[in-house]
Amino acid sequence: MNPKPGPGPLQSARQRQIAYLLAMVVILGVMVPFTNKLQAIKVEKDLGEATIGQIDSGSFLYKLAQLAGMRGIVADVLWNKAQNLQKAQDWDRLKTTVDFITNLQPHFLNVWSFQGWNLAYNVSVEWDAPDDKYTWIKEGIKFLQRGVQQNPRSPDLTWDTAWTYYHKIGFSDEAIVLRRLFRDDDDVAFRSYPDPRYAEPIQADDNFLLGYGWFKEAIRKADDDNNQRIATEFEAPVEYVDRVEKRKGRPGDLHFRSMPGHARIKYAAALEKASIQGIPASFGEKARAAWRLALDDWVEFGLHKFPMFRYEKEGRIVQIDDLTAPTRLKALDDKGQFWTSRWGEQTHYPYWKSRCQAEMTEDGVHARRLFYEATKAFKRAEFPEAVAKYRDGLDIWEKLLANYPLYAADDQNAHDTGLVVKRYLKALANAGIDRPKTVPFEKLAKLVEFEENPDPFDEMEMRTVDYNKTAAMR
Repeated sequence: MNPKPGPGPLQSARQRQIAYLLAMVVILGVMVPFTNKLQAIKVEKDLGEATIGQIDSGSFLYKLAQLAGMRGIVADVLWNKAQNLQKAQDWDRLKTTVDFITNLQPHFLNVWSFQGWNLAYNVSVEWDAPDDKYTWIKEGIKFLQRGVQQNPRSPDLTWDTAWTYYHKIGFSDEAIVLRRLFRDDDDVAFRSYPDPRYAEPIQADDNFLLGYGWFKEAIRKADDDNNQRIATEFEAPVEYVDRVEKRKGRPGDLHFRSMPGHARIKYAAALEKASIQGIPASFGEKARAAWRLALDDWVEFGLHKFPMFRYEKEGRIVQIDDLTAPTRLKALDDKGQFWTSRWGEQTHYPYWKSRCQAEMTEDGVHARRLFYEATKAFKRAEFPEAVAKYRDGLDIWEKLLANYPLYAADDQNAHDTGLVVKRYLKALANAGIDRPKTVPFEKLAKLVEFEENPDPFDEMEMRTVDYNKTAAMR
């Protein structure tokens, strides 16, 4: 009996095709809900392909990065390459390489933060001309802003952006020039900060005001993340590479939250100096309003409810402003008084609040105007005029500070007031006028007796003139 013939080669191939097709259908059916879940996670955590950016798909490193688990290795290679390019001062290739790294790992916050700082602080100082420095500071800030766009929930990168506007432009040795370059910059987007209350970003022509806006946005993001963290038992809503405890936007981060007040104070102080090249100082109601707004921000900081260290789970809070209200401070228990005092002193809160209160008064602004006009006269070697204005200003200043002992006792105020007295005494000598029997704050002049460093935040201070020689020629 002959055996029953089996299926032919063609039939076997067709059966395999059908089996493969059915297997593919089953696999696709299983993957559909899984894919949908992954897509939802990508949207929730800002991991969509739109955040990856444009990469040269023909490069070897790009192809290597596409292999499973290779993105981190490629990023490490490029990081080393970037460091070598910086040592070689190959700035264009450095920027391109850094962009490649962020395209590979757009949610690696340390890359954005470090390289933004690197461009603004390290690369910029390699250039001599202030406009070249400004170009690289701007590159660093724009790099950080791209990081904010890629990581819109991160308060850290927003804060870093604010800090660079505030500090690198406003505290450099060429601050008066950099602030003028910023003021004249026609890049409107660069001179703007986001505010969720308005449809369009808010523009500012002063780097301190712009830093203020970005600081406020960073705090808003920290609060939003904090609320979500509390709702999920302190789990971060976005799984960045950086761990939560390594970031700045934490509930008890005092200095993170105090920066809007610092930016406001720096802006108010800047108005009363020639802090922008070619721009005279401003006084009157404009200066008083700036100091009032600074006070508002400091009081807002002081009234914020910070979780008391070590007692967060008990719901204990600290309001630093209680340190400036003896009745409220006395009503606290020992732990409350300890942490209120410790954090208030740590942030120098009583000084900043008292300074705003003193400076915003009519007498405070008037004294500053007299000091400014006296210094202008001093620089012109018109010493009798300088003597009169310094003396009038110091008389007002002495009466004012008597009402604000916390401000009067501070080292920074002692330094600034000492410089005024020192110039007053020099003006007296150059004018040939006998020193009066009493000189307000005369002891403070001895603290700065040998200090000759100019203030880079004041254009008048940056001028060097031999006043004795000028006076002799007159």
